Amino acid sequence: MRHTAFALSLLLLFGCATTRTTDEAGVRAAMASFMDALNNLDVERISAAFAEDATAFVPVAQPQRANGRAEIDAIFRGYIAGTKGQKTNLVPQDMRIETGGDFAVVTFQIPGGSTARRTFVFRRIAGRWLITHLHASNFRVQ
Repeated sequence: MRHTAFALSLLLLFGCATTRTTDEAGVRAAMASFMDALNNLDVERISAAFAEDATAFVPVAQPQRANGRAEIDAIFRGYIAGTKGQKTNLVPQDMRIETGGDFAVVTFQIPGGSTARRTFVFRRIAGRWLITHLHASNFRVQ
């Protein structure tokens, strides 16, 4: 009986300690804020959406992984320069958000001449959902 009570106490203690509520609405808001910043060519807000130690694969910009916010900022500054000040209207479609604890994965696509497929990994840091990894790939429609 004493072992059962002890085991139950441990289960409750560690079960409650490791169970985290998910925050899909918070992740969705962080993703929407990033897309708004991107469409409005707001480099400061784009940068602020990323964790300091974030990584990114953006093969259309560079073949190697970008490590850290500074390298990712350079990619987006190049993108913004290429728009020649013309705001964009990129609208994610078929968005899927999976959350668990302090991490979330967001996937979507943006159709066009080539389908832009995106995967974002978010991590809750000091109460904010920040992008810790971005993977971009394009699929040319034949």
